[in-house]
Amino acid sequence: MKTKSFLSLVIIIYLLFLPWGCSKKSAGYPDLSPAGWPEGELEKYARLNLVTNVPKPPVEAGKGMVAGAFGPLAIRAGVEALKKGGSAADAALTTSLTQVCLLAGSNVSYAGVMFMVYYDAKNCKTHSLHAGWNTVKEETDPMSIPVSGTPSGRQVLVPGFMAGVQAAHQRFGKLPFAALSEPAIYFAEKGFIIDKALAVRIKSREKEIARFPETKNIFTRENGELVKEGDLLKQPRLAETLRRVSKEGADYMYRGEWAKKFVRAVRKQGGKMNLKDLEDYKVIWSEPAHTTYREYDIFSLGGPGLAGASLIGAFNLLELADLRQYGHYTRSARALYQFIQISRVTELCFYPGLRYRDLHEIFSKHFGTDDFTRQSLISKQTAQSIWKKMQEPSWREFQQDVYLSLKEASPFDEAVLEDVEKTRKKKVDAAKNSGHSDCVVAIDAEGNMAAILHSINSNYYGFGLMVDGVSAADTGSSMQEFIAEVGPGARLPDSTHPVIVLKKGKPFLAASCIGSIHIATLQCVVNALDYNMDPQQAVEMPYFFSAALHPSEYNKQTVGEGQFAEEILEAVRAMGQEIKVLPAEMQWLQMGGWVGIKIDPETGKLKGGVPLSLNGVSAGY
Repeated sequence: MKTKSFLSLVIIIYLLFLPWGCSKKSAGYPDLSPAGWPEGELEKYARLNLVTNVPKPPVEAGKGMVAGAFGPLAIRAGVEALKKGGSAADAALTTSLTQVCLLAGSNVSYAGVMFMVYYDAKNCKTHSLHAGWNTVKEETDPMSIPVSGTPSGRQVLVPGFMAGVQAAHQRFGKLPFAALSEPAIYFAEKGFIIDKALAVRIKSREKEIARFPETKNIFTRENGELVKEGDLLKQPRLAETLRRVSKEGADYMYRGEWAKKFVRAVRKQGGKMNLKDLEDYKVIWSEPAHTTYREYDIFSLGGPGLAGASLIGAFNLLELADLRQYGHYTRSARALYQFIQISRVTELCFYPGLRYRDLHEIFSKHFGTDDFTRQSLISKQTAQSIWKKMQEPSWREFQQDVYLSLKEASPFDEAVLEDVEKTRKKKVDAAKNSGHSDCVVAIDAEGNMAAILHSINSNYYGFGLMVDGVSAADTGSSMQEFIAEVGPGARLPDSTHPVIVLKKGKPFLAASCIGSIHIATLQCVVNALDYNMDPQQAVEMPYFFSAALHPSEYNKQTVGEGQFAEEILEAVRAMGQEIKVLPAEMQWLQMGGWVGIKIDPETGKLKGGVPLSLNGVSAGY
């Protein structure tokens, strides 16, 4: 009853503060904001925007669909883009832009990064877009960049999000560019109700928010207190920034007035960024990582970096393993053991290659090759070599060498691990709602498919700096080694792999993931392809997590308490894989948030899936 009363109050507030207004047809482009939605839609998705851990009934649509990890109101805006004649790109970009507004720049930002894999149905071709971080050209001593907790403008890297949005729209958009920002502008200007998760994020960064007047003004009430759950949050300066982007394009944030303000603000805090860093930023289009998997073609993110290769390498191994012969991995110890080995070798070895350079030596020692390139990693031949090794007693020796290497090069120091333990003991709600990314997938009536992940890769709100409503991430506070590896003015590698799947050459599945991306993506896609599950069924299946967090336990595989039968786990242990069972309050550390949309080949119907633990939804028409 308490929850129902609260939600009723929220709807009343929406009706009072968010009048419907008039459609903007006079502006020369369709209005995608709630001003043009059918009656009742704003209230419906406003309610969904405030709840998590609720049942997600299967959603089916006949023409187009959008699914995302966060922000039902943003996802509904993406559907509006489809209904108004937009492409899958228009829908996914509209959703992404609105997600940032509704998350108030906490775990995603317009000065963040974006990655996309896109299937163009007209040309039957899949594309990879990389709009990740660039390092700062004047940063020549990255190992001295202060770590998190010591505010510094040197922690701010060159963002790619808005450049990525414009590049994707220029190639695949149908609606006018200005239309895509209308829902975000609407919610920035008129406001939205703060949900529990956002309130916790804001509270967890109270000290940082108080550091700068602009940030403090956004997130404090007139009495000086922080805004709380149930408050109406408005972002007028952000609304104006987005209007300028709508008119001037991404140039406003890379060459225009905002860019100049951003550079001044960063340099005032000790940063080395200059306007040339922003002016020279370029989105990277590359060939996506690709493999065949039985009757499927699987595509993921292309270079730079090895994240897409890690996924492709895993599916090459999974094809050899043919787990289906043993039954589902939740009921078969043999299937679970082999799935764990495949996920671990591809997660721990492939995409962290830049940081763990000594893994090249390990591969040379065990496989007799020095070829550790992207093309080698995604080759069927490499998969056959690894699969053969997995059947031999020397597989344990290979594993031990990997674990020792990772332990020595671990990014987790004792202080970080101590903080994690303190968080676990306190059972802080902020931890349960942690996340520094968002994702969205979309499919339109023509079969175009978009899979996007966007992120800040940093603490919520960085060290508190906001420029005209846009939050600045402190990503460099934890990426010193990567920055040193690639050098000044270069692109940082990624650790994401949105997925596009074709079945017999026809569009079939679009998916993306946040959190423990590799592990969750593998299991959910396998459930969808090999066990013919709908995306909602796939994402709700029990799944194992990543390797244990502490370097001394990298040889252990983590699973959630109650996720697998004890006799299955004991059998896996007997095969040689150590298992660490995580209690419920620790599972947030390892979980992934996978979203997907699948096309039924028989009926053409679209079905979506999103995790119960997030407030995202699937929506279509």
